[in-house]
Amino acid sequence: MELKKIKLLLGNNLDMVLSELDIAYQKNGDNITCPCPAHEGSDNPNGFSFSVGRQIWGCWTRGCHQEFGNDILGLIRGSLSLKTGDEVGFSQALRWACRILNVDSSNVDVDKTEEPDEFVKLVSILSQESQQKEDPLPTLDCDVSHPSDYFASRGFTEDTLLHFEVGDCLQKKSSMVNRAIIPIHNSTGDQIVSYIGRSVRENIKPKFLFTQGFSKTRYLYNYHRAAERISETCCVFITEGQGDVWKLHEAGVRNAVSIFGKSISLPQKSMLEKSGATRLVVLTDNDQAGRESKVKIQREMSRMFKVVFPRMSKKDLGDMTAKQIQEDILPQLQGMF
Repeated sequence: MELKKIKLLLGNNLDMVLSELDIAYQKNGDNITCPCPAHEGSDNPNGFSFSVGRQIWGCWTRGCHQEFGNDILGLIRGSLSLKTGDEVGFSQALRWACRILNVDSSNVDVDKTEEPDEFVKLVSILSQESQQKEDPLPTLDCDVSHPSDYFASRGFTEDTLLHFEVGDCLQKKSSMVNRAIIPIHNSTGDQIVSYIGRSVRENIKPKFLFTQGFSKTRYLYNYHRAAERISETCCVFITEGQGDVWKLHEAGVRNAVSIFGKSISLPQKSMLEKSGATRLVVLTDNDQAGRESKVKIQREMSRMFKVVFPRMSKKDLGDMTAKQIQEDILPQLQGMF
């Protein structure tokens, strides 16, 4: 069976596909809308749209369709990646589709010119990352005041916020209004590849808004600042969010990066393997999702690295002061920072 026919069957059985993916949606004419099923924090009720007629989809908050592909198999990849906490490849998505369609996946004729295999995709991703310094700067339609009053109110020092270039959006008509602005750099630090707008009020959704087109799986936040210390210590501190990196910085740790969530992607793994590190200190949140993340990271990374999971007395780093980190966590990690 040809791949095109598989896609046609998926489109003709769209309700079943969305049901199998646990996607609750609204249908408005030819369009289906709902929160994006491919990224965490999907709190924009119309952040995702699917054109039934054209059989393509888009994520209008983080550009997830650019990462996974904007056809129905790309939607399956993105949804399953979020559900499983692991990056699901094309072949896995195809097998899943064949299973729900009751089709023998071994008999599917895949046109490799249309759907590259996973190795080709990975090479493409890494190649794109290496060329980031040639890409144009992301668009930010506001002036930024430094340091961020919002994050200062949450306990971060002025020196920390200036060091990480964190400010607040000033323009009322900006897409980032009422948000604190966090710049994201490429691996060498010579270009900003995205900005994150963190809402400063709980009623503003989504909580985190990325500039359009950013693929978080291709970057490690703060890598360009941490690279030298990683090389010196042969160790990387892995955190979920940017604020966790700042907390560690205030505690004296200079080799910390953020993975933008709970999973380490293939491009991120490649960056870590090339960093000179032999040890990973994993500091994901101390909740169920964080514990599941630790198990997954241990399984995937222990062949290449010694993976260390220090005890934490609090739910996450964000609940700790620099002094508490120094007294509670760092004594377990002598020689690693």
